[in-house]
Amino acid sequence: MLTFFKVERNAALLLLLAAVLGLITANSPLAQAFTVLRETKLGSDAIHLNLSVVNWLGEFFIAGFFLLIGLELKREFKVGAFKNRSALAIPGLAALLGAVVPALIFIIFVSGSAAGGWPIPMATDVTFALAVYSIFGSAFPKSARVFLLSFAVIDDVIAIVVIALFLGSGLDLVWLVPAAVSFALFVWAAKKNVWIAVILGMLAWYFTYRLGVQPAVTGVILGLLAPMNRVETLEHRIHPWVTVLVLPVFAFFASGVSVSGGLMLGSALTIAILLRPVGKVIGINLGVVLGKILVRGDAFTDLKPTDYLRMSILGGIGFTVALLIGSSVYAEDAAAFTESTIATLAALAISALIGAIALATRKRVD
Repeated sequence: MLTFFKVERNAALLLLLAAVLGLITANSPLAQAFTVLRETKLGSDAIHLNLSVVNWLGEFFIAGFFLLIGLELKREFKVGAFKNRSALAIPGLAALLGAVVPALIFIIFVSGSAAGGWPIPMATDVTFALAVYSIFGSAFPKSARVFLLSFAVIDDVIAIVVIALFLGSGLDLVWLVPAAVSFALFVWAAKKNVWIAVILGMLAWYFTYRLGVQPAVTGVILGLLAPMNRVETLEHRIHPWVTVLVLPVFAFFASGVSVSGGLMLGSALTIAILLRPVGKVIGINLGVVLGKILVRGDAFTDLKPTDYLRMSILGGIGFTVALLIGSSVYAEDAAAFTESTIATLAALAISALIGAIALATRKRVD
């Protein structure tokens, strides 16, 4: 059963169903009960962990998703697509400009308190983008998937750096030493005993949480610190649970907003997020051109400019990281969070639909 959800399209389908179910629930007679459940507090004030259900998801469980990203990054750097450092230039610059351009568009359009949401359009959702590609990208060479995976993972990392630098609530340096020690002990334990490593990893999360570091950063650090000989095993064990439990539950609660106000096309915030696909296409293709000028090697030589153009449309698919950033930035502004969530889902649908058509028509066009 868990193996079934390792297939990208199946994982994306489950994630989509969870998001749709959250939307339906939040706009049904169960809406009030849904809100009560979201805000139910669990934990203890004594250790500063009396959090609501939705905060537990955003502060703790979603760290499992970023742990998986950290493990994937380590594997790719050691034995995968990133082993050839020069080959990173093209997807790396595509990811960088693909993140910067939508953020700049957001900043141009949005002012006031809502302007803090500029990181929302930056990251590509790896699960959804690869799912669309796996279904409609059969006409592309194998290197196309490597490029798509590379720029999607790298712009996730860029978003994580942004989260670390701009979305923290200030550091409580009292917790710096315990956090550093717990990370060091995690490295030692990961070579000896998985369960001890899990316990130390949870301690590392707690100490960095108290330090004021976002869970996304903690998860990625733990993934990068894992011993290389354990990476594949850890990925194999963690991936299905993140796919089946963590991401769908997060999607259910994060997408559960009222749509009674509809898509606010007259709002600068909505327009800025809906322009995300345009910014992604412009930024990714500029990055590719710049990368090819700077690096004259044999990386991705079998891909045509039109191939990059088609795949760049999938960059407009944002979900997990976008919703996480939105929930953090607009934690005190329910209306802005609702608006940004609806616009993010709309941008996802637009990019997935146009991207599917672009991928499926490659043979006929070229």
